[in-house]
Amino acid sequence: MLNINEDDLKAAIVAKAADEILRHEDDLTGMVRQEVKQRVDKIFADRATQQIQEAIDAAVAKSFEQEYRRVTAFGEPEGQPTTIRKELEKTVSAYWSAKVEPRTGKPASSDYNSVTRAEYLMTQVCAEDFTAGLKSSVLTVTGALKDGLRNQLAKQMDQMLNELFHIKSLQDQGKVEKPY
Repeated sequence: MLNINEDDLKAAIVAKAADEILRHEDDLTGMVRQEVKQRVDKIFADRATQQIQEAIDAAVAKSFEQEYRRVTAFGEPEGQPTTIRKELEKTVSAYWSAKVEPRTGKPASSDYNSVTRAEYLMTQVCAEDFTAGLKSSVLTVTGALKDGLRNQLAKQMDQMLNELFHIKSLQDQGKVEKPY
Protein backbone atom coordinates (compact mmCIF):
# COMPACT_ATOMS: atom_id res chain seq x y z
CA MET A 1 0.00 0.00 0.00
CA LEU A 2 1.15 3.42 -0.85
CA ASN A 3 1.57 5.74 2.05
CA ILE A 4 1.06 9.39 0.97
CA ASN A 5 1.22 12.23 3.41
CA GLU A 6 -1.50 14.73 2.58
CA ASP A 7 0.42 17.72 4.00
CA ASP A 8 3.49 16.85 1.91
CA LEU A 9 1.27 16.58 -1.17
CA LYS A 10 -0.25 20.04 -0.52
CA ALA A 11 3.18 21.56 0.05
CA ALA A 12 4.45 20.03 -3.22
CA ILE A 13 1.44 21.41 -5.14
CA VAL A 14 1.95 24.90 -3.68
CA ALA A 15 5.66 24.81 -4.48
CA LYS A 16 4.95 23.68 -8.05
CA ALA A 17 2.36 26.45 -8.51
CA ALA A 18 4.78 29.06 -7.10
CA ASP A 19 7.50 27.87 -9.50
CA GLU A 20 5.08 28.13 -12.45
CA ILE A 21 3.97 31.62 -11.42
CA LEU A 22 7.56 32.81 -10.98
CA ARG A 23 8.53 31.29 -14.32
CA HIS A 24 5.72 33.25 -16.05
CA GLU A 25 6.08 36.36 -13.92
CA ASP A 26 6.71 38.59 -16.93
CA ASP A 27 3.48 37.39 -18.57
CA LEU A 28 1.45 37.97 -15.38
CA THR A 29 2.99 41.39 -14.78
CA GLY A 30 2.11 42.41 -18.32
CA MET A 31 -1.47 41.13 -17.97
CA VAL A 32 -1.95 42.94 -14.64
CA ARG A 33 -0.43 46.15 -16.07
CA GLN A 34 -2.76 45.93 -19.11
CA GLU A 35 -5.87 45.37 -16.94
CA VAL A 36 -4.98 48.27 -14.60
CA LYS A 37 -4.38 50.57 -17.59
CA GLN A 38 -7.77 49.68 -19.15
CA ARG A 39 -9.61 50.32 -15.90
CA VAL A 40 -7.84 53.65 -15.30
CA ASP A 41 -8.57 54.73 -18.90
CA LYS A 42 -12.27 53.86 -18.49
CA ILE A 43 -12.56 55.73 -15.17
CA PHE A 44 -10.79 58.75 -16.70
CA ALA A 45 -13.04 58.71 -19.78
CA ASP A 46 -16.23 58.49 -17.68
CA ARG A 47 -15.23 61.27 -15.31
CA ALA A 48 -13.81 63.50 -18.04
CA THR A 49 -16.98 63.13 -20.12
CA GLN A 50 -19.14 64.03 -17.12
CA GLN A 51 -17.03 67.08 -16.25
CA ILE A 52 -16.97 68.26 -19.87
CA GLN A 53 -20.78 67.94 -20.09
CA GLU A 54 -21.20 69.90 -16.85
CA ALA A 55 -18.86 72.63 -18.14
CA ILE A 56 -20.76 72.87 -21.44
CA ASP A 57 -24.13 73.07 -19.64
CA ALA A 58 -22.83 75.82 -17.35
CA ALA A 59 -21.37 77.78 -20.29
CA VAL A 60 -24.61 77.57 -22.28
CA ALA A 61 -26.72 78.62 -19.27
CA LYS A 62 -24.36 81.52 -18.58
CA SER A 63 -24.40 82.64 -22.22
CA PHE A 64 -28.22 82.90 -22.19
CA GLU A 65 -28.02 85.33 -19.25
CA GLN A 66 -24.92 87.31 -20.28
CA GLU A 67 -25.73 90.82 -21.47
CA TYR A 68 -24.57 92.08 -24.84
CA ARG A 69 -25.24 95.08 -27.07
CA ARG A 70 -25.75 95.14 -30.78
CA VAL A 71 -23.22 97.10 -32.78
CA THR A 72 -23.41 98.97 -36.07
CA ALA A 73 -21.33 98.13 -39.11
CA PHE A 74 -18.73 100.52 -37.69
CA GLY A 75 -18.56 98.68 -34.35
CA GLU A 76 -20.42 101.37 -32.37
CA PRO A 77 -22.90 100.22 -29.69
CA GLU A 78 -26.54 100.40 -30.74
CA GLY A 79 -29.65 100.11 -28.56
CA GLN A 80 -29.97 98.91 -24.98
CA PRO A 81 -28.07 95.96 -23.48
CA THR A 82 -30.01 92.68 -23.68
CA THR A 83 -29.57 88.92 -23.26
CA ILE A 84 -30.20 85.98 -25.56
CA ARG A 85 -33.05 84.85 -23.26
CA LYS A 86 -34.80 88.23 -23.53
CA GLU A 87 -34.40 88.26 -27.30
CA LEU A 88 -35.84 84.72 -27.57
CA GLU A 89 -38.81 85.75 -25.42
CA LYS A 90 -39.43 88.76 -27.67
CA THR A 91 -39.18 86.64 -30.82
CA VAL A 92 -41.56 83.96 -29.53
CA SER A 93 -44.01 86.54 -28.20
CA ALA A 94 -43.94 88.43 -31.51
CA TYR A 95 -44.60 85.18 -33.42
CA TRP A 96 -47.70 84.29 -31.41
CA SER A 97 -49.08 87.83 -31.28
CA ALA A 98 -48.54 88.55 -35.01
CA LYS A 99 -51.77 89.38 -36.86
CA VAL A 100 -52.94 86.81 -39.42
CA GLU A 101 -55.97 86.36 -41.64
CA PRO A 102 -58.64 84.33 -39.83
CA ARG A 103 -59.40 82.06 -42.81
CA THR A 104 -55.89 81.23 -44.05
CA GLY A 105 -53.49 81.93 -41.17
CA LYS A 106 -51.26 83.95 -43.51
CA PRO A 107 -49.81 87.24 -42.26
CA ALA A 108 -52.42 90.01 -42.45
CA SER A 109 -51.75 93.21 -44.36
CA SER A 110 -53.81 95.26 -41.87
CA ASP A 111 -55.31 94.97 -38.41
CA TYR A 112 -58.82 95.09 -39.87
CA ASN A 113 -60.54 91.70 -39.67
CA SER A 114 -57.40 89.91 -38.40
CA VAL A 115 -56.60 87.77 -35.37
CA THR A 116 -53.40 86.82 -33.57
CA ARG A 117 -51.61 83.66 -34.65
CA ALA A 118 -52.41 82.12 -31.23
CA GLU A 119 -56.16 82.84 -31.71
CA TYR A 120 -56.04 81.43 -35.23
CA LEU A 121 -54.35 78.21 -34.05
CA MET A 122 -56.81 77.76 -31.16
CA THR A 123 -59.71 78.33 -33.57
CA GLN A 124 -58.33 75.66 -35.88
CA VAL A 125 -57.89 73.16 -33.04
CA CYS A 126 -61.39 73.83 -31.70
CA ALA A 127 -62.87 73.63 -35.21
CA GLU A 128 -61.23 70.24 -35.79
CA ASP A 129 -62.58 68.95 -32.46
CA PHE A 130 -66.05 70.38 -33.20
CA THR A 131 -66.05 68.89 -36.71
CA ALA A 132 -65.07 65.46 -35.39
CA GLY A 133 -67.77 65.63 -32.69
CA LEU A 134 -70.38 66.83 -35.17
CA LYS A 135 -69.50 64.08 -37.63
CA SER A 136 -69.83 61.46 -34.90
CA SER A 137 -73.21 62.87 -33.83
CA VAL A 138 -74.49 63.03 -37.41
CA LEU A 139 -73.46 59.40 -37.98
CA THR A 140 -75.27 58.34 -34.79
CA VAL A 141 -78.45 60.27 -35.69
CA THR A 142 -78.37 59.02 -39.30
CA GLY A 143 -78.01 55.42 -38.11
CA ALA A 144 -80.95 55.84 -35.73
CA LEU A 145 -83.02 57.45 -38.54
CA LYS A 146 -82.18 54.54 -40.86
CA ASP A 147 -83.24 51.99 -38.21
CA GLY A 148 -86.43 53.94 -37.52
CA LEU A 149 -87.31 54.13 -41.23
CA ARG A 150 -86.62 50.42 -41.65
CA ASN A 151 -88.98 49.60 -38.72
CA GLN A 152 -91.66 51.98 -40.02
CA LEU A 153 -91.47 50.51 -43.56
CA ALA A 154 -91.68 46.98 -42.14
CA LYS A 155 -94.84 47.89 -40.20
CA GLN A 156 -96.39 49.53 -43.28
CA MET A 157 -95.55 46.53 -45.47
CA ASP A 158 -97.03 44.11 -42.91
CA GLN A 159 -100.20 46.19 -42.71
CA MET A 160 -100.52 46.37 -46.53
CA LEU A 161 -99.92 42.62 -46.92
CA ASN A 162 -102.47 41.83 -44.18
CA GLU A 163 -105.08 43.99 -45.91
CA LEU A 164 -104.35 42.43 -49.31
CA PHE A 165 -104.18 38.79 -48.22
CA HIS A 166 -106.48 37.44 -45.54
CA ILE A 167 -104.45 34.26 -45.13
CA LYS A 168 -102.09 33.64 -42.21
CA SER A 169 -98.60 32.94 -43.63
CA LEU A 170 -95.85 31.08 -41.80
CA GLN A 171 -94.30 34.46 -40.90
CA ASP A 172 -97.65 35.68 -39.56
CA GLN A 173 -97.86 32.56 -37.42
CA GLY A 174 -94.30 33.15 -36.09
CA LYS A 175 -92.98 29.91 -37.58
CA VAL A 176 -90.52 31.65 -39.94
CA GLU A 177 -88.38 34.72 -39.15
CA LYS A 178 -89.06 37.89 -41.16
CA PRO A 179 -86.25 38.94 -43.52
CA TYR A 180 -86.49 42.55 -42.38
